[in-house]
Amino acid sequence: MAEVILKEVTKKFGNFVAVNKINLEVKDGEFVVLVGPSGCGKTTTLRMIAGLEEVTEGEIYIGGKLVNDVPPKDRDIAMVFQNYALYPHMDVYNNMAFGLKLRKVPKKEIDRRVREVAKMLGIEDKLRAKPRELSGGQRQRVALGRAIVRNPKVFLFDEPLSNLDAKLRVRMRAELAELHQRLKTTSIYVTHDQVEAMTLGHRIAVMNAGVILQYADPQSIYNNPTNMFVAGFIGSPPMNFLRARVTESDGKLYVENPGLKLLIPEEKATPEVRSYLGREVVFGIRPEDIRTTEMVPEPAPETTFTARVRVRELLGDELIVYADCADQEIIAKLDPHVHVNVGDEVTFVAMMEHMHLFDPETEKAII
Repeated sequence: MAEVILKEVTKKFGNFVAVNKINLEVKDGEFVVLVGPSGCGKTTTLRMIAGLEEVTEGEIYIGGKLVNDVPPKDRDIAMVFQNYALYPHMDVYNNMAFGLKLRKVPKKEIDRRVREVAKMLGIEDKLRAKPRELSGGQRQRVALGRAIVRNPKVFLFDEPLSNLDAKLRVRMRAELAELHQRLKTTSIYVTHDQVEAMTLGHRIAVMNAGVILQYADPQSIYNNPTNMFVAGFIGSPPMNFLRARVTESDGKLYVENPGLKLLIPEEKATPEVRSYLGREVVFGIRPEDIRTTEMVPEPAPETTFTARVRVRELLGDELIVYADCADQEIIAKLDPHVHVNVGDEVTFVAMMEHMHLFDPETEKAII
């Protein structure tokens, strides 16, 4: 068993509450990602699991054992840091073997494990090189290898790819996912990059201001965010949020503001939505759920609105358009072949089956 459980865990630095009564359960063999902006408490949480920070309140269990007072070296975890933390005077072989030597593992076993893992990571020809002779990707593989050879119960990753360039980061992300499929070791991964979170995590804990706002599988978080912060943090470009009111006409509910009047689909016109009739709401729709009439030739009139294009960004495989709808900005992610230019008054189509509504005061999801 390598289950990790946090119960009402709090961390204070003086009067500052960095982590506030979080509960988290990571199943045996699961890959869980803690994601959020800088300063949200995700790295502090990871360091408490590792034993590098003391828990102010609450309990942490690893493999069913309470570890609050267990030293880091006795928790049977391996941590991979953002800056690799390699010993510059040691070659790759000895960097990877160091932890095993401290544990008095027999030399033959150390040699077997190091060479086996080096081959797995594609660095078997670098075993005699010093860290300064390696590229960033190779150093990260050495740091991973050092963790893997220990065969720990739990891997802890603290933004391990953030120092790599964009292309290498994509490649290493795929390698990490493949590595986990092979090893099936319980893993907790910290990042501020929501793409890493979505692609790597079996489940994602979205954090902000020291609390976990939502903990679910990536698709659930993307499709059903619990509040505006989660909705805006996950997805790129971020979700559009527009001030509006819920109105009624001929027995149908609409979301309406000075720039648009869009029909709320029948399946989304729940009693809770109806309770907001005549009240302000925040209408949310993702950029990829906005099309043009060129993409949707005969849209239902109650799904369309017009906006003037202010900026266009052609990214090769997609076109990002920033447009003004009355006094509010709309971002649309379009097919790159669509004919849309700066200054155009464009008729857009909202895919209302994917709409979201939020309470403007609590910022919690209504639907």
